[in-house]
Amino acid sequence: MSKVKFVAMGMAVLMLFNLLVGCSSSKYNAEFYDTATDWISEEFASDNIVRRLGDSEDKDPHPKTLTFIVENQEEYDQIFNDNANQLDIDFDTQMLVVYTFSTVYHRDNEITSMDIDNGVLNVNYKMESNRSIIGFNRADASLPYQRWFVVKLDKQEINSVVFTESK
Repeated sequence: MSKVKFVAMGMAVLMLFNLLVGCSSSKYNAEFYDTATDWISEEFASDNIVRRLGDSEDKDPHPKTLTFIVENQEEYDQIFNDNANQLDIDFDTQMLVVYTFSTVYHRDNEITSMDIDNGVLNVNYKMESNRSIIGFNRADASLPYQRWFVVKLDKQEINSVVFTESK
């Protein structure tokens, strides 16, 4: 078998495996939006600032992360602006989880797994790897900024949410 066919076959097997295994978030019909900053109202964002990456609690007393469970239209209207029309949510059967944190990266993220344990929704996500150009990692960091994730999922009985970044 030629090298090209071997590589193509290997990639096809990996893609098939990914489709078959997927992430366990599918049982919650979860949709992950990892660049939701433009959807958050300016007033809500200014009221919910997180500590800048690298700052100590002494230097910046804000929390490192914030998470919000959105179960009705009133909560939705407090958080989101008119740009969030992609969310199209039915609060009778669905809910949202909003997560914000400080980062320096603009890379894509994806949910790797989700589960509920004693009322706690655990969301594991992974940031895409740094792409290299001719063997050198490209520079893709910026000054720290506040990033927002939104997860739309089937309505669940949860009390809190924990987001964990997988390496």
